Order: sequence, then C-alpha cells, then structure tokens
Amino acid sequence: MLFAPQARFLSALQHTEQPILNNTILLAAWGGWPDAAESATRSLRELVRQLSATRFASIDPEDFYDFAEQRPVVSNESDGTRKLTWPRNEFFYWKVEDGGHDLLIFIGVEPNLKWRSYTDLIYQVATESRTKLLVTVGALLDSVPHTRSPRVIGSSSSEFLGEGFEHIRYAVPNYDGPVGLTSVLTERLGRDDIPAASIWGHSPHYLQVAQNPTLTHAILSELQQFVSAPIDLSTLAKEAEEFDENLVRALSDQQEIQGYVKRLEERYDSEEESRQSPEPAALVKELEDFLRQQRSNDDPAEDREPNV
Repeated sequence: MLFAPQARFLSALQHTEQPILNNTILLAAWGGWPDAAESATRSLRELVRQLSATRFASIDPEDFYDFAEQRPVVSNESDGTRKLTWPRNEFFYWKVEDGGHDLLIFIGVEPNLKWRSYTDLIYQVATESRTKLLVTVGALLDSVPHTRSPRVIGSSSSEFLGEGFEHIRYAVPNYDGPVGLTSVLTERLGRDDIPAASIWGHSPHYLQVAQNPTLTHAILSELQQFVSAPIDLSTLAKEAEEFDENLVRALSDQQEIQGYVKRLEERYDSEEESRQSPEPAALVKELEDFLRQQRSNDDPAEDREPNV
C-alpha cells in the first residue's frame, strides 16, 4: 500500500503553478557526491536553458539538510546587497508540441536527512505530472585518463524502458551495497511500475576542477536520446576543447602526474581493446566495482598521486 507524504513535509513542497503534463519523462540530478565536477547537474541546467524550461515548484530545504554540513552560501549582488542562498531543489517543465514526451526536470542537492520523506515529495510531483519514465543523471570520480573519450555508463531497472525506447539496451545492475538517492527514487517510482534508467559519467579523480565541460558534453550526448527536442552541443564542444587545451598546458611541467596519466591510458586502452564492442553489463560492473572500492576504502599506493 502506498502512502502520501506526511502533511508536515507536504508543506515543504512549494508550487508557483500546476502544469498539465502527459507521457512525461522525469530527468533528475543532485549536487554533492553524485555530481563530480558538477557534470551531472550542469547537463540538466544546460537542458533547462536550451529548452527555456519553466520553473514551477521547489522543495524547502529546512527539514532535509544538516546546515553544518551543507552550508548556505552568501554572495555580493551588483547593487551592493548580500544574498544568502540555501540548498536548492527545483522542478522545471517543458511541453512537447508534437505529442511526444513532456519533460519534468528536477535539479537538487543530495540531502543529509529524511531521504524517504524527501523522495516522497519528488514522487508526488512525478505522479501529478504523469511520469512514465525516470532518468537519473550522475557523475563520479574514477581512475580514468582525461586524454581519452569520457566514459559514460547507462543502466536500467528493467530491460524495457517503455514505448519509444525499445532501442535503448542498458544492463540491469546486480550491485549489492550502499546506494545513493538515485537508487532510492528508482525504488520509489518502481512501486508504481515506472521504469528507470541511470546515466553516470566518470571524471578523472586526479583533476580538482570546479567543472568538467568535456564530461558534461558526453553526458548530454547520451541523454539526448531521451529528449524530443534537438540539443545544441556546439558551445559545450568548444568549451570542452578549450578545457582540454588548458589541461595540456597545466600538466606540461608536471612529470609525476604525466607518468600517472600514462599508466591510466595503458589500463584504459587495454580494457577497451579487450572489450572491443563494449558490453553494457561490463560497463555497469565497472561502476559497481568502483562503488565497492569506495565502500571498502581500498586506496592502492599507485593511485595516490597529487591532484591538479
């Protein structure tokens, strides 16, 4: 039996309008651990920008964060005032004109507290919006070289993602262990037999960068098969090219890191050669292995290299 969110938490769900959506795809990403170099949330923000998607609801952060861990941010405005910004959890919508799939886009910050109540609020908006498919987007740090094509892995809760998506064949993961909010939301919507896909980009762990446009470009390239409207990747492609050129200059005199990257290249190329045509199940297993490694705090000495 399904239960609606408690009234106390329903009050945290704030609407500015109630759009009528149909045959909807929910795209969701969270800042924090599942957003290495902001690649996941930026991919959805770029989608919101290009589609001119409309913000229509948000979740008040008060009950869901330890503000000593997830602190608000103050900024100086152009008029001389100072603005305090709390963790944002916002819903946007975009309606398709040709009878395809409407989009419900959620961009938030992974909460510290009350995950089930928080997820119930997203579920509430999803069901009101007639969601037929969930697609979560994440990015993690991994031992991959920045000199190769970004690694993006897709998985799904079932082999069939719904009408119109028969061509997408993601592996169904068999991972056991601790999970993030993407798995919690997948399970919540799965109780209503709503299928889910999950897209994860892998960011080089040795790069301490605020944003990685190369990985954002790769994630959006994978994500666009779920979106009816065309996505213009040209600006991101140019930004990614400049990002890669700057990395080459930044690492040109750092022999230690260059040696480490060379070892990563050899490992990466060996994996690709042995795989030839990458199997989805093998790609998902790499993500599962990484999560297990994080859980066990396994940190080989060869991977302990300075960060850029």
